[in-house]
Amino acid sequence: MGKESKEIYYDLDSSTEDLFMEIFNKKSFPMNIKFLFQGNSKQKQLVKVSKISDQYAFALGKELLISVNEDLLNVFDDDSITILIEQEIDKININMESGKIKLVSTDLNTFSSIVNKWGVEKVARANKVEELYVDQQKDAKGDEEFII
Repeated sequence: MGKESKEIYYDLDSSTEDLFMEIFNKKSFPMNIKFLFQGNSKQKQLVKVSKISDQYAFALGKELLISVNEDLLNVFDDDSITILIEQEIDKININMESGKIKLVSTDLNTFSSIVNKWGVEKVARANKVEELYVDQQKDAKGDEEFII
């Protein structure tokens, strides 16, 4: 897989698109999403999901760009490929009222040594507590300004 020429962007092999859609379809999304697929030989990650700006989404009839470096498909085992694709898919968030699609950041971002030492659940819980604390501080500051 992958393109041998010097082009950075290229059409993906249909089996790569099928693989992404197979993993995507195992997730449950409340509405249909229109994807635009492209290969990117310079991309440093296997797969990347990007939101297409509204003006181009209208012109293209697509909502999200799925960019894949097919050369990396040969480097990863099947489980790693599935995990990396699922991580990108999990960034997709749909507002049910407006139908707007947005991409959210990951909820666990840390060093592998920390995960190896403490385990995923404890690290995730610690990060969630930290995030909640920061949010509460912002809310408290907003309340304080409202009262004054």
